[in-house]
Amino acid sequence: MRNFIFILCACSLFVSCSHSPQKNYFYLTPLLNAEKSTESNNANITQVIGIGPIEIADYLTRSQIIDSQTDNKLNLAENAYWAEPLDKSIAQVIALNLTQANSSRSFVSFPWRVDAKPRYSVRFSVANLSRTDNKATINSTWELVNNDTKTNVVRRNFIRTIATSSGAKSLAQSYSQLLLELSAEIDAELNKVQ
Repeated sequence: MRNFIFILCACSLFVSCSHSPQKNYFYLTPLLNAEKSTESNNANITQVIGIGPIEIADYLTRSQIIDSQTDNKLNLAENAYWAEPLDKSIAQVIALNLTQANSSRSFVSFPWRVDAKPRYSVRFSVANLSRTDNKATINSTWELVNNDTKTNVVRRNFIRTIATSSGAKSLAQSYSQLLLELSAEIDAELNKVQ
């Protein structure tokens, strides 16, 4: 009888484990303009910009995607995860967006080597990246820093909200769009210091 119960428990455990839902992974993407990237593929690099450090709110460091926020509550998406840490993904997407805007730029991520310190760097602090009531929002502070003089060239708050639909895929696309808009604002300031 004991053997029968043991085998029954083992089989039910095996069946429950074999039917666990599949995890889905999502990532942020640069929103590239195919025409612009083919036009400027052969540009010489004339400016190296640092990206980082980047800080994100602690609740954004989890790998599971936060589907929405309501009434001071985080609602986690079922079986939806970020494919990479969000802070690294944000930095990478912004660097790629800025490279497309001007292919004579190159970017190095923080921390950079002492002997390869860029003249300018862009720092970020993302306080909020969320979806509420079918609207995706970013609330971030960014600054362009002259590393030679250790002074801020510009420091700005960037707050945007755009319409989005439900689902993790739509959320990743909306966040990518918000980062493109942030990149455009940074690009305008970088053009002033060339």
